[in-house]
Amino acid sequence: MAACVVCLAAACDFRYRAAGEPAADEVAVQTIPDAEADYDHPARLSAQELASILQEVRVEFKSHWLQRLITGELEPVPLFEDKVLARVASPLADALGKAGARDRIVFYVAQRRSDDRRDVTSGALFVKGRSLTIVLANYQNRVDVVPGLVAYDRQAPEVAVAPQRFSLGFARDEFVIGPRDEAIGRMLGAASPSLAVDYALFLQYKSRAAAASGR
Repeated sequence: MAACVVCLAAACDFRYRAAGEPAADEVAVQTIPDAEADYDHPARLSAQELASILQEVRVEFKSHWLQRLITGELEPVPLFEDKVLARVASPLADALGKAGARDRIVFYVAQRRSDDRRDVTSGALFVKGRSLTIVLANYQNRVDVVPGLVAYDRQAPEVAVAPQRFSLGFARDEFVIGPRDEAIGRMLGAASPSLAVDYALFLQYKSRAAAASGR
């Protein structure tokens, strides 16, 4: 009887054990053709300039009323941690400099949490006039990697792999070009939160601030 129980337990272990790629830290950037787009690409931004913009982007999670009652509002968090931003800024800047007027730039950042699990941050960005728009589909979204199955989050980085409730903000609101968040997403035909920043004006501000501080 005991042997039967052991066999039954083994049969009911549904964890898939076939060989597959282990979870790993990964940064992938690519251009995606968009026949209906008319972006101002190529856009000449250095990796340092793009990093200075992206480090001001904040993810603002929308907390449930009960959570707000217990813990208060959740604090906004940076889109990219410093070590991740150092890896992603250069390929994003390169892609913006090579993209055509009908190409948008898609990014995929995976952070390994265990041998078979990773967190995914992904979305897209593009330039139109003085506006740099960031569309975020996933923010450190937990993905369970099942060996033998297609990693669909890699193939469709503009699609949320699981529901998340957040919006995007900027540390200095005066550089945000309205309307914000879901309204921009609707205008672009995107379901994901979006943020448009007057990047030219912001970079001028940063340049003046650096000159004033003697750096």
